[in-house]
Amino acid sequence: MAKTSGSQVNIGIGIEVTAGTAVAAAIFPKWSAFSMNPIVEKALFNSIRGVRNESSNSRIARKYGEGSLSVVPNVEIAAYLFRLALGGTVVTSLLETGVWEHTISEQNTNASMKTFTLLSEEGAIVTARYANCVVNNWSLEVSEAYASMTIDILSGYPDTGTVTEAFTEETEFGFSDAEIRFGTSVSNAQAASATPLKSITLNGANNILLDEAFLSGSEEPVAGGIIPGRQKITGSYSLHFEDTTELAKYKANTKNACVIRLTGALIGATKYEQIEIDLARLVLIGPPKEFNVDGLLVLNQEFEVEYNATETFAIEVLIQNEEANAADAVYTPS
Repeated sequence: MAKTSGSQVNIGIGIEVTAGTAVAAAIFPKWSAFSMNPIVEKALFNSIRGVRNESSNSRIARKYGEGSLSVVPNVEIAAYLFRLALGGTVVTSLLETGVWEHTISEQNTNASMKTFTLLSEEGAIVTARYANCVVNNWSLEVSEAYASMTIDILSGYPDTGTVTEAFTEETEFGFSDAEIRFGTSVSNAQAASATPLKSITLNGANNILLDEAFLSGSEEPVAGGIIPGRQKITGSYSLHFEDTTELAKYKANTKNACVIRLTGALIGATKYEQIEIDLARLVLIGPPKEFNVDGLLVLNQEFEVEYNATETFAIEVLIQNEEANAADAVYTPS
């Protein structure tokens, strides 16, 4: 019997028009780590029948899907993943001929998540199709070599489908492509000089209310019924302890906006591939100093992101690419 290598697994993702109704894949991420499995929870019937064995019967209680996907972010796949992770609207504008900017907001207006279909082509054995997928937790890490973005997924129970993959070749971002800026507001941070960092990590939690998706009449989640709880965004960044500026922020609870930019190749006359993550207000929450007898003094600033009524968001993502239709937003000229 032929064996199947992990390198024979291809993935396709499509954003659903109607939650829980499967769609064809529109993007095919080149993954660095992937795990997606059907979950079948069993209920054991424990009774007394004059024998010592505890269980005498069982049945399926719930069926759904669960897994995670890690990629090196580029301006195509990041548009989809941030759209799904934040769940808000996408506003697309034309910057110059052939270059588009997509502004992705967070979902604050209702309880619905943006859902997607994930197809996992597992060699020649099976192509599993997971509809009604949502992003539970997500993270972005930029420290050395390539950046990494990971999403944790909950979904409906899989059936089977087909996928025909096609790959694009945008810049796959790394540490040297990143710049981080701080300021009293997002606009102030956008115009500020970059602060040299050793690393930055960003974590988002949607705190999905999975139990609420199961109603009578089915063992599987209700289509569109996998909804988020409270959003929590945390992270950390590290830098050399060269002055007291960053330490003073922690001691005085000084709240700064933060702008993270990953910039790639020229894609127009003057525009570049770019991912910009705007964080409205950072609250520094952990003792920052790290003493290293064999190295430099380092500050590790742990933070939580606050909602800012002036900015009207906690997080917003702007992506520049060559796609007029990205993450289900279609540009309409005014």
